[in-house]
Amino acid sequence: MYKLKFFWILLILTIFSWISWYVVLHNVSPVQSEYYAFPALYISSFLSVTFTIALVSSLLWKMFIPTKSSYLCLKYGIRFGIIVGTLFVIAMAFLQYEALGQMEIITFVLLAILIEIINILNS
Repeated sequence: MYKLKFFWILLILTIFSWISWYVVLHNVSPVQSEYYAFPALYISSFLSVTFTIALVSSLLWKMFIPTKSSYLCLKYGIRFGIIVGTLFVIAMAFLQYEALGQMEIITFVLLAILIEIINILNS
């Protein structure tokens, strides 16, 4: 896995996305620029969660199934990262409108697991 250039690209993207999230969180005021603050926060949060989950889940795929190709592990990891990142941004929108409860969190977790199970069964 460490010999693939796509793994290192994903690692660099993860680091840069967390840096951008930090910059947006601490340097963009929603009071002064409300049109830029929330979209920038949502986009940077989506990218940081997506790349982090993609990196971790691809390493977990390779750890639990070492005979599987590294490219397939990266592909599955990126797919799961996109699913979790999308659900995370939806949860952030619910939090912004103070409509996130325990049932919504359980629903999002189950939805992510079910989508991944369906994708695994189809491939």
